[in-house]
Amino acid sequence: MKFRTCVALILLNIIAVVYMYRPWPFSVVLESLASTSELYFYVALLIISVVLLWSTIPKPRVDPANKAVFITGCDSGFGHELAVRLDRMGYHVFAGCLAPDREGAKSLKDAASDRLHIVPIDVTDDFQVLQAVKYVKDHIGENQLWAIVNNAGVAAFCEIEWCSVQEFQKIMDVNVFGTVRVTKGFLPLLRQSEGRVINVASLAGRFTLPAFAAYSMSKKACISFSDALRQEMRKFNIKVITIEPGLYKTPITYENYLIDRNRKSWAETPTDVRADYGEEYFDAFLKQVTISLKQARPNVMEVVDNMIEAVCTKNPSYRYVPYWRYRLRAFIISNLPVYLSDKLFAARFPVIQPESRKSKSPKTPTS
Repeated sequence: MKFRTCVALILLNIIAVVYMYRPWPFSVVLESLASTSELYFYVALLIISVVLLWSTIPKPRVDPANKAVFITGCDSGFGHELAVRLDRMGYHVFAGCLAPDREGAKSLKDAASDRLHIVPIDVTDDFQVLQAVKYVKDHIGENQLWAIVNNAGVAAFCEIEWCSVQEFQKIMDVNVFGTVRVTKGFLPLLRQSEGRVINVASLAGRFTLPAFAAYSMSKKACISFSDALRQEMRKFNIKVITIEPGLYKTPITYENYLIDRNRKSWAETPTDVRADYGEEYFDAFLKQVTISLKQARPNVMEVVDNMIEAVCTKNPSYRYVPYWRYRLRAFIISNLPVYLSDKLFAARFPVIQPESRKSKSPKTPTS
């Protein structure tokens, strides 16, 4: 049962119990209210319950017959699962894979029907993107391109001073310019079908945690691109949707990968910078990375379910945030003053004092 359904049923039960039995402390509160105010209390709870129940009713879906979907990043993770699910629903899937000859692409092909095509694509390569567009045009047949899903992405989890400029550029090229390249390439086909663009962003694009600068920058840019595209494509009846998950267990959040990238970046950092931080600080940072990654949610299907909704429903939402706690957390953080959100993030990702600060007075200015 969905969380919103549970809340609605609880509220309806509260209304019934309070109305019939008036238990304490409700009886004290209600007796202090005028009769009209008491009526407003019941009506407000009833309206909230109805709205919550209404929001859980399945939305009408489009007919998958003769509809094709192009997805990037299908080697593993969200893209891999989405390709399999859409294929089983009857869509013609063009699964973009960075490594079409490796296990991820091969297992995808084995799990799907003959309708699914593996398409080689590196979203950072203009030529490969053009070739992918050509492949779809050559193999789409009598079908129409209904949706593209820009899912390919990379991440880094390291502090700015030891995150190289090249690492920033790589993340931006995949997460931002890759999305732009693929979208621009396929828009002419989407205009014919009046289809949709689904961009996989992140809650990191709404607020930034320490050591997440490069990734958050890319996802903020992805959201901005999606916002502009949505407004510009309205005249063509093309819908633009963002999927904004929190932290999930996917290949881009593999602990060993992120730890190794940190060690490589740290080794390439200038000696004087490393001396200011100290090896003890860096080791403590890596431990916090491990702790944070262990909190990643394992149920990737929560995200894939939202991706399915974005592709398949007739009237999708503009924005999907999987998992109710992530939605609640995002709402709270987005409305906090900056000094409070900074304290909250600092408590979530505590670090020890850098080496260069240990001998200084606590009152010494830090800038």
